[in-house]
Amino acid sequence: MRTGGIKPAKVGPVEPWTRSRATGYTGPMPDASAFVDDLRAMIDAGRAFGRHPLWLRIAEGRVPRSALAPFAVQFFLQVREFPRAVSALHSSCPDARERIELAESLYEEETGRISGCNVSHPELFVRFGEGVGVSRPAMVDGVPLPATVALIDWFLRSTRERPFIEGAAATNLAAEGQVPGAFAPFARALERHYGCTRDQVAFWDVHEQADREHSAVGDHIVVRLATTAELQAGVRRAVARSLELWWRFFDGIAAAIDGD
Repeated sequence: MRTGGIKPAKVGPVEPWTRSRATGYTGPMPDASAFVDDLRAMIDAGRAFGRHPLWLRIAEGRVPRSALAPFAVQFFLQVREFPRAVSALHSSCPDARERIELAESLYEEETGRISGCNVSHPELFVRFGEGVGVSRPAMVDGVPLPATVALIDWFLRSTRERPFIEGAAATNLAAEGQVPGAFAPFARALERHYGCTRDQVAFWDVHEQADREHSAVGDHIVVRLATTAELQAGVRRAVARSLELWWRFFDGIAAAIDGD
């Protein structure tokens, strides 16, 4: 997740017939409003943040503090790899203005100097882990579960091997699009049930606001670029795959916590 990334791009008027530079296809412009509604419904129905049983258990204080280590370790491992996905998106982005936004995003991920937290996002997460009793070495040297490996692999493959529009859909829409409305309440629950301080939950608070600003579906660059039915289908597939892998990621952590 990031705090500088792809900001909303206004959708200007388009011709009823359009040519995609990515595919060469010329045909009638698909219904953008229906596409937006479809993406919103997909993300809302498939979101793991705020919906997965493990997330709810932690938010309700039903996971003992002593059992939070798998959650902290596995979540850290994917946070640590996310800047590489942002970097790959930047290199493949066809739009100069959006590349600037992605460069700012990467700078924020690695330094925290745009949001003002002034540490990298992985380091910000380490503060949370330490706040619930998980040591820095346990996180840094943690061994990823199979579902964590699959999620990280998808970050990298979707942004390096797939077209830019699909990588942005996978990492920005499907990941960051789940954050608004989930991370801030989670931070308050961590304070309430696990004794975390405001500094220790800063990772969650920073992303609540930032991801709300640049993952709004309606004006998103992914929507602006998805000018053909073929491109829209690719976006849907990328979003669906990301949602599936995020859910499995939490399934894996839940199994580790429960000893399954």
